[in-house]
Amino acid sequence: MEYAIHCQDLYKRYADANGAKQKNVIETEVLKGVDLKIKSGEQVAILGQSGSGKSTLLHLLAMLDDPSSGDLHVCGQSAAELDENQRAQFRNANMGFIYQFHHLLMEFNAVENVAMPLLINGMDRTKALKESENMLNQVGLAHRLTHLPSQLSGGERQRVAIARALVNKPKLVLADEPTGNLDKSNAEQIFELFLKLNQTHNTTLVVVTHDQELAQRFDRVIRLDDGKVV
Repeated sequence: MEYAIHCQDLYKRYADANGAKQKNVIETEVLKGVDLKIKSGEQVAILGQSGSGKSTLLHLLAMLDDPSSGDLHVCGQSAAELDENQRAQFRNANMGFIYQFHHLLMEFNAVENVAMPLLINGMDRTKALKESENMLNQVGLAHRLTHLPSQLSGGERQRVAIARALVNKPKLVLADEPTGNLDKSNAEQIFELFLKLNQTHNTTLVVVTHDQELAQRFDRVIRLDDGKVV
């Protein structure tokens, strides 16, 4: 069976800022032996209260940080075997990221924002913009291609961010509270979009949320409590 994510006994500890300057370093253990298998094409919600370790786990799965100990494979690749440059290339080729805040570049319009990952990968600008137009059409924003982020609603900005995350047709999409700043109507649109894109492209979705109602609509819910899968 092919797994998008396979991790074993993941721990993450952070040195206390004050303790680190002293002889006896004080450490805070955020993740405490997480074991996780997520199949390719699966939709998974990671649910937990603030401070349970959800965002820390997502950062490890994205290879944006190293575990203190444990083993992590993403899309069949061992994270430990890649240096920083290789990780960046791997992320851009295989992953998409969606955050609670859209993080759009305010001086660029919608289609230019979505094209950024393709341009970074070296795609011809004309082709990249065409691919971006197609993706914006899929998220219902064909009429907003040349609008700046300041001219878009909150829901529209988030859809642009989702289009940007998906334009490379990634195998895996990691989302951190993607509907946290949206009203119920826009949150519902975003969720329906997730489902559609999952079904169309067989994209693995891993969504961190504290919204139990949203989480229950995914294939599977993983609950984190005090750094452990419960």
